[in-house]
Amino acid sequence: MNVEWIAQLPGGIRRQIYFSLQAAIGSRIGPVWREFLAWEKYSSEQLDQGVKQRLTRLLGHATAHSEHYRGLHLGQRPGEDVLGWLQRFPVLSRTQVRDRFAALVADNLRGEITSPESVSRRRYDWLVVKTGGSIGMPTTVVHDARTRDWGRATRLYALRQCGFPLGTPYFRLWGSELDLLKQQSSLQQRLLRSLHGEVPMNAFKARESDLRQHLRTMASRPDIHHLMTYVDAAVGLAEFAEERGLNCPVLSTIMGCAGTLTPESRRILERNFKAEVFDKYGSRECCDMACECRFHTGLHVFSPNVYLEIVDDQGMAVPAGETGRILVTLLNNLSFPMIRYEIGDLGRRASERLCPCGSPFPLIESLQGRQDDMLTTDDGTRQSSSFVRHFVGVSLNRQLIREWQLEQTGLSTFVFRFKPESPDGLDENLNRLRESFRLVFGRSTEIEMQQVDQIPPSPSGKVRWIINSCREASAPAAPAP
Repeated sequence: MNVEWIAQLPGGIRRQIYFSLQAAIGSRIGPVWREFLAWEKYSSEQLDQGVKQRLTRLLGHATAHSEHYRGLHLGQRPGEDVLGWLQRFPVLSRTQVRDRFAALVADNLRGEITSPESVSRRRYDWLVVKTGGSIGMPTTVVHDARTRDWGRATRLYALRQCGFPLGTPYFRLWGSELDLLKQQSSLQQRLLRSLHGEVPMNAFKARESDLRQHLRTMASRPDIHHLMTYVDAAVGLAEFAEERGLNCPVLSTIMGCAGTLTPESRRILERNFKAEVFDKYGSRECCDMACECRFHTGLHVFSPNVYLEIVDDQGMAVPAGETGRILVTLLNNLSFPMIRYEIGDLGRRASERLCPCGSPFPLIESLQGRQDDMLTTDDGTRQSSSFVRHFVGVSLNRQLIREWQLEQTGLSTFVFRFKPESPDGLDENLNRLRESFRLVFGRSTEIEMQQVDQIPPSPSGKVRWIINSCREASAPAAPAP
C-alpha cells in the first residue's frame, strides 16, 4: 500500500492522525505527551517533588514485586528520604541484567516473560528490547506499555528541542538493514515515517556512490531544513563532501544521535551544513534521556521519565563539573525495574541548575561516551561502525556470542574475533554475519572468523570493540619534537 501521500498533508493534520492511530493500537502517548509538557512548566521545587514521588513508587514496587530486588531486602527505613533509600541500592550492571533477566521481571509478568525471546500476546502490552551490544554481548530488557509511551514522548520532546516538532519534515540518516537487503519496511513503519515527514537515507550505505546519492537526495528537497543522524555518519558525509569539493545542503538544525558529539564533530557539521547542531543522549534500553536546547548550555535531562546520577568508582555522587560514571534509573518501568543501571558512559553535571531557556530540567554539561573507530570501504570512504553493532547485537543476535571485536586489517580484509556463549547454531550465525558484512563492504570482502578465549585489550588496557588498523597504519606519523 502506498502511504507516501500522507507526508504531503499539513503538519497539524499529520499530528492528529499520529495520536489517533497510536490510541487505536492501545498507546496512551497523547495523555503522556500532555503530562510531559506540564512538567516542563514546573518550578525547580515542584520538579524535585515530582521526581521523588516517582522514585518512591518505583523503589517500593521493585522491592515488593521483583524477585531480584526483593531478595536484596532493601525496604525503606522509617523516616528515610527517598534519595537516601536510592543510594542503598547497588549499581545494576549489564551482566546482572543479562544473568538476572527473569528475576528482574515483575511478578505479574513472570509467567509471560521467561526469556529474552518471549513475545507479548497482546499488541501494545510489553516488548522485549535488545541493545546494540556495543561493549560485547547485547543486553535485553523489557519495556511495558507505559515505558513505551514515555519513550515515544521523549523522542517527540527531543525533536521539538532541536527545532523540528512532530509534523515537520526532516531527513533521517539512519541504519536500515531492510534497505540493504532490498526488502520493504512494514506498513506500520512506512505509515509512521510519512506521519513524521521523514525522508530516510541509509547510514549503512557509505561507499562513494552512496554518499553522492545522499547529497543528491538532500539537494532535491530544498524545502527540508532539518536532519536527524548518527553522529559519525553525518561527519563522514561532511568530510567526504569537503574532500571531493562538493556542496552540502544548507540546513537549519542537525540532531546528532547514537555517538559522541565531540567539539571537532560539531565544527565539521556546522562548517559544511551551516546548521545549528544539537546533541541528544539516549539508548535502546533507556529511550531518549537528555537533549540540548537552543542555548546549548548542556543537555536537559528528561526528568519525568529518567533519573540520572553521576558517580565515582564507589557509586557516590561526584560534585558538579567533575566527570563520573552515569547511572540510569527509569522512573516509569515498573514491569522491569532498572535502578542505578550502569549504562557504560561518562558525563559531567553542569554547575548551574537553571538554563536561560527557563526549563526546570537539570543539565548535563557534557557526555563522554565511547567512540568507536570509523571503518573504511574499498573505495576509501568512511563507514559508520553502527551497522556492526546492529547486525551483531540486534538483527542477527541469537544469544550465541558473548563478546566480540571487529578489526579492519586492509581495505577489504577484516578479522571478527568472538567469544562464544553457546555452540548450537553458532556456525549458521557466523555465516549470516559474514554475508551481512559483505552487503556493506562488497562481495570481495574477506572476513576471518576467529574464536578466542578473551578479547585482547589495547595497550591502554581497555578493550576496543571496533579497530581500524588499516586507517591507523596509513595515518601520517606525528612530527618529531
